[in-house]
Amino acid sequence: MFLRRLEISNFRKIRHLVIDDLKDGINVLSGDNEAGKSTILAALRAALFERHRVTGDAATAMLPYNQSVRPEVSLDFDLNGNFWKLRKAFCQKQEVELIGAGERHTGDPAEERLAQLFGFTPPGRGGSKPQDHQGIYGLLWVEQGVSHRELGIGAGRDSIASALESEVGQVIGGERGRALLVAAETRKNLFWDKRGKPRGELKTLADEVEALAARKADLELRLAAYDEKIKLLFKKREILSRHDRDATLEKATASLVECQRNFTLTKQLEANAIEASEKRKLSEARARVIADRLETRQSLIRQIEVATIALGTVTTAANELKASFSGLENVDKTANERLAQARADKLKADQSVAEIEQAINHRRAHEVLTRLEQQLTDADMADSLRRMALATAESIKLDQKQISKLEKAVAECSKVEARIEAASVRILLEPAAAGMVSIDGKVCDPKSPLLLSNDTTLELEGYGRLVVHPGGGIDSLVQSLRDAQHVLQRSLQELGIASVEDAKAQVQRKTEAANEAELQKKLIAASAAKGLDALRQEVETQRTRVQRLASHNLSPADSTEEALELARKYQNLESKQEAAAQEDSSRAKAARDAANIELAVQTERVAAATRDLAAKRRELEEACQAVADDELLASHGAALTKLQNAQTVESQAATALEHSNPEAVTIALQMAKEAEETIRTDIEATAKEAREIEIELKALGRDGLGEQLSEVQGEFTLKQRQYHAMAAEAGGSRLLYETLARAQRESKDRWLGPVRDRVQPYLKLIQPESDIILNEDTLEIEQFVRGGVEEPFNGLSIGAREQAAVIARLALADVLRASGQPSIVILDDALVNTDEERLKRMHLVLRKAAANLQILILTCRERDFTQLGARVRRV
Repeated sequence: MFLRRLEISNFRKIRHLVIDDLKDGINVLSGDNEAGKSTILAALRAALFERHRVTGDAATAMLPYNQSVRPEVSLDFDLNGNFWKLRKAFCQKQEVELIGAGERHTGDPAEERLAQLFGFTPPGRGGSKPQDHQGIYGLLWVEQGVSHRELGIGAGRDSIASALESEVGQVIGGERGRALLVAAETRKNLFWDKRGKPRGELKTLADEVEALAARKADLELRLAAYDEKIKLLFKKREILSRHDRDATLEKATASLVECQRNFTLTKQLEANAIEASEKRKLSEARARVIADRLETRQSLIRQIEVATIALGTVTTAANELKASFSGLENVDKTANERLAQARADKLKADQSVAEIEQAINHRRAHEVLTRLEQQLTDADMADSLRRMALATAESIKLDQKQISKLEKAVAECSKVEARIEAASVRILLEPAAAGMVSIDGKVCDPKSPLLLSNDTTLELEGYGRLVVHPGGGIDSLVQSLRDAQHVLQRSLQELGIASVEDAKAQVQRKTEAANEAELQKKLIAASAAKGLDALRQEVETQRTRVQRLASHNLSPADSTEEALELARKYQNLESKQEAAAQEDSSRAKAARDAANIELAVQTERVAAATRDLAAKRRELEEACQAVADDELLASHGAALTKLQNAQTVESQAATALEHSNPEAVTIALQMAKEAEETIRTDIEATAKEAREIEIELKALGRDGLGEQLSEVQGEFTLKQRQYHAMAAEAGGSRLLYETLARAQRESKDRWLGPVRDRVQPYLKLIQPESDIILNEDTLEIEQFVRGGVEEPFNGLSIGAREQAAVIARLALADVLRASGQPSIVILDDALVNTDEERLKRMHLVLRKAAANLQILILTCRERDFTQLGARVRRV
């Protein structure tokens, strides 16, 4: 089948759509979400597979939301070299027409002819199902969101099987082959489980052989252990004999005693060396003390000489500072007098400025008071007017709602009057020159037409009377007018006004009064932003301030801005002079204070130098009285002699200790101790181990290990022979089953060979060295092979499943085409889970398939297919 034209009207969300000039190969229909792409596929399915008289949910699903219309679908297509036209209408005035190959069918014959052409089974009642009633098209027309699921071969399996049989014939074996395979499998299952593990008698024999082998191995190990124990006992006894023969323990004990004696002698030499060192240190300390005393006395003599010179220097400097300090005191006194005069002049200038500022502030405060009093007067006047306007507005109770009600009543009267006028008899008077017309004695104006709405008698002078009876329901209109006028009058009486115009005038006055009140309120806010009470309080506060500032003695001429400016200039001049005098006084005082401090410091230096010289002289006298100089020198010589003797004794003790080699003695003692302990421990441990081995051997000897091993060996040989015989039988049954199963698989491989041959070129474009394995019965994808590894189809990612399913459908479509059953492949929003690189390869697959197939792609992702090289039509 090759689709050439599709026209859809009133089908779901599609009002009217025509898709024509569809080519062989790839055709792309693009549109946004909700644009109706999936509806196109639904309309195509309905045209081919739904009966035109379908009802129920299937028919309702074709209708636009909340509309009762006539869905209609028309197709132009090529099939088996013939051109056909199909048109179906549903829900209302249902009809079907099929034209082509010199035939024309309508009604049920057209439905039956369609089923013959496309090889599907029509539904009985209700709507069709893709897997049950749509043949190969349920497989090749992929709806949105299901491209990654199982193929759903369904009713299309017979067509595909027929196509495969036309290439490879029937699967060999038949019922006898399957029965033979079942029998072989039953025989195999007596010996093997589903995992290929032994079961039944075979497993029992295997377990017995395994248990006997384990017991035999255990006995052999225990017998070998017995022999090893005997050998070990011999070795232990040999070790003990060697210790006795060589007297190793006695020799180690004698060596330990000798090492301990040498260690004691070495410790005595160490004590002698330490004692000599302590005596040498004591002699050094005594000699150092006497030398320090001698050095101290000589240093004290030098310090007395230096202190005498320093006392003379600081005394001279102190006398010079006393003369300088007297001059600085006079300078400080003069600076203080000038500062006092400058401060007095500055105070007078400050008082003058303060008086002028007070007078100016009084004048300004009086001006502010005048302005605030005027604001208060204006605000009080505005408040009075506001109250009057509010009283006027409140006295008028009418509102716009009542006016609207009156206007509605007036409008009703006017409307009825207009209807009466339209229904009244219009009479134009054109009397003769002397003639007159009167009604109830009243002469009528001939220039105005008469409108008569009730029975009226006209007096025609010179003629008589003319009675007019208006018709057309005029009486009811007149009554309606009276009712409307009555309603209007009653409303005016309830409001206490004479007319609607009077009511409007009152509402206008009320509005104007309210506006006036609002205006006065704004004027009050402009004069008293914080309120009248706050303004009154502000006036009182300002009045008090004016009274407080009124106490000044300046004339108005002396309280001007110019006078204030002049006074401030004089004040600034006096401030500068005061600052200069302050700076001079500070410098003079700082100089005097610094000189005073320096004089005090220098005086203290003189006193300190005097005290230091006296103290050093006293210290020298006291030292000479305690020990004379010649006595101190003699003591220093004797201390040096004792130090030399102590150093000689220390050197001799150190030499004797070094010759004794303390480190070697210590190491030898430690080695002797460890040797004696090691030998003793080894003898005791070896004797203990020998006793334990003798006990174990006695226990093992009572068990009769040799007899047990011979008995188990015989039983093991028997069971092993039985197991090998049954294992050979079990292996034969498994080999028979596997051989038959392999033969059947090879037959199935031949059956699915055409599909695999057509899948491989497509897979090579996206993933070389991969394969798709189909179930031979259902033709569903079971495995996907990559790098020799089989993966379950449902275990793949959504993108990989989607690609494999599309390729499998294209391959099956190729098989159908080869058998003379070409069909269009439709993909609704497929490949949406494919990455960019894999999508480019899928484009190659689609282009290759399009060389022999017609492919219709419905997508909302136009950019994914712009590089496909196919024409894109936008829905």
